[in-house]
Amino acid sequence: MARYFSNINVSIVNVIRGVVPPGGKCFGVFTPPFSGLIFPLRGRARMSFDGVPYVMDPGKVFNSGPNMALDKEVLGQSEWDFMVIHYRVDDSEKGAFSYGLSHYQLDPGHSTRINNMLHRLYQLCAMPGSLPALRAKSLFFSILDEILTCCGKPRNESDRELIGQAREYMESHYMETLTVPKMAGQYGLSSKQFAYLFQKYAGMGPTEYLIEYRVRRAKELLCTTAATVAEISTCVGYSDPYYFSKLFKKRTGFCPSMLQSHFGENIK
Repeated sequence: MARYFSNINVSIVNVIRGVVPPGGKCFGVFTPPFSGLIFPLRGRARMSFDGVPYVMDPGKVFNSGPNMALDKEVLGQSEWDFMVIHYRVDDSEKGAFSYGLSHYQLDPGHSTRINNMLHRLYQLCAMPGSLPALRAKSLFFSILDEILTCCGKPRNESDRELIGQAREYMESHYMETLTVPKMAGQYGLSSKQFAYLFQKYAGMGPTEYLIEYRVRRAKELLCTTAATVAEISTCVGYSDPYYFSKLFKKRTGFCPSMLQSHFGENIK
């Protein structure tokens, strides 16, 4: 597949994003007169290309060829959120399998890098001019590169990397309002899937990890700054200082004000 795309001419037509409500369906239509890479972001759907069905979940990528018979329906009770890169190919490799003009499924797994590049491509394709078009084409090949790289990795390695990225994100945004559904949505996972993978690779659930990190940062601030308990509470993501004090004492065995008093003389 890498050799195929490296030897053909590709032009990007557009990048679109769609959200289909639960129960949405459309039968007996056709794909556009160009190819498409479909990226499920959230929810589930079933699409059939020329009668061949695919269940479209996040973590998978699908290619559709031009002018194919298309049936599609949303599965379950959630919206189906997806993006499509429409592209044209000059398929001059006679006798070889045409990846650009065929339908198939790829399984790169959940990749924040792919999602980020996809959203950047979406923005670039909305900009006029030759320079954005050049950057968009380069980014298209970077997305293909990342898809094929991820497909070549064992699934557990991809999942481990995803949780590593999630931990880094939490440690950079711990002062913000973070919830499991919000975090899971960033990686195209359900809350249950995200919590399971986090427990598996981090050794604790995401909520527990966030609390432990916030308490550790609060302890550092209490020992090294003259900020008030209320200010530190806000700094580590808790708007209620009373709740923060109870949580801190439960986790460390002493009140934040006691810790601050103990180290206060060194700060002054």
